[in-house]
Amino acid sequence: MNSACVGIGYLSFTLTWSRNGDGDLVITTPNNKRIYYDNKGPSTDTDQGQLDRDDRTGTGPENIFWSYNYNSTPPTGVYYACFEPYQFDLNISIINPLSVTLSALRLKNVTLIVTKTYTSTIRNSYQCNSTSPTLLTSINYF
Repeated sequence: MNSACVGIGYLSFTLTWSRNGDGDLVITTPNNKRIYYDNKGPSTDTDQGQLDRDDRTGTGPENIFWSYNYNSTPPTGVYYACFEPYQFDLNISIINPLSVTLSALRLKNVTLIVTKTYTSTIRNSYQCNSTSPTLLTSINYF
């Protein structure tokens, strides 16, 4: 993972990718609220989660978390994590694949690490749910 400082808290999701570009992390909460570059939070629209790092030129990280400082306990239930490949110099293809790695932490402990390799550019207009083509994983928070 890159050396940029990111927030941690009750729950956090950190995304990196294998080559320079602008990739976006999208998290949908159990209350069907999305957190991403255009809805950074913390607010009621994000269930108090917040995007604190939005990397537009490097390999990440992008980070979404629920802070201890704001006592913003995440809602319980299933969270969906998706990757939107916004812009990369070389198009994502079989010849130019892109690998992404998502780390999910619950109370500072690594809960899940997922790596996925993309061989085509798949976008889903920042929608993120169980059937999204951009879905990386889901995680249950309780």
